[in-house]
Amino acid sequence: MQEIHTPVLTEELKVLLNLKPGDNAVDATLNGGGHARMMLELIKPGGKVLGIDQDKSMIERMEGDKNITAIWGNFKDIDEIIKKLGFNKIKAVLFDLGMSRWHLEQSGRGFSFQKPEEALFMNLNKKSANTAAEILNGYPEDRLAEIFKNFGQEPKARLFAKKIMEFRKKQPAYRQGRRIISVKDLLNALGAQKPDGREKILARIFQALRIAVNNELEALTEALPKSFDALDAGGRLAIISYHSLEDRIVKNFFSAVVGKKAIILTKKPKTASQEEIIKNPSSRSAKLRVLEKI
Repeated sequence: MQEIHTPVLTEELKVLLNLKPGDNAVDATLNGGGHARMMLELIKPGGKVLGIDQDKSMIERMEGDKNITAIWGNFKDIDEIIKKLGFNKIKAVLFDLGMSRWHLEQSGRGFSFQKPEEALFMNLNKKSANTAAEILNGYPEDRLAEIFKNFGQEPKARLFAKKIMEFRKKQPAYRQGRRIISVKDLLNALGAQKPDGREKILARIFQALRIAVNNELEALTEALPKSFDALDAGGRLAIISYHSLEDRIVKNFFSAVVGKKAIILTKKPKTASQEEIIKNPSSRSAKLRVLEKI
């Protein structure tokens, strides 16, 4: 399969996951399969990798790779997925919470403000009825401001929520009564028809909408204890986060289990080397935290 996402911090993971031939491992965010294949190299022969992804497109792209069991599902249901498959004796669970290059550049779902022609879906699970367009056209101003502030950490959240409401009032309704259905519509509503100079603001707004559409923070909060419980003694839980909202959830969970249940192996999060950042700029904001179950 052609690589659609460059896995980050692989050298650090090879050391910190401490996987051996015959071990079983779970990649809770399968994506393009880069991390899953890295783990497979460490555990073969005899070891197995279970990969989970809520985007069925990612699962379909893994067809033909007989060494990885790829399952369509949300990692918040990791306990049910593991139980259903009878997947046990797990020595590592890995989460890479970043967006793949494929989603940004090729999915056609409006994840990037650089793609004005795309529709505003932003749902990782294409069968989900919740979309960015539904939020932008249906939510009241206060709720929009809350999303931009809480999920995007946007200082001018209320201003941009107000702009969207004003756009909704002025723009003639089309396609099922919606007024904002494309990335271009959203850029126009925000007054950013030309993104130049506003990349950081737009990145925060788009991040906030994506998190809201996919309930990402709630899913992560639910998945972490389930993943930890699934580990064998001596097993390791590794999470790669990309913004402070995710990282705070991870740190809080680690703090809750450290002591009697686990030891933290990364006193400070591991970050990409300058060499990796040059090769893969998206690794710049990656933070890896790992703990071991006692």
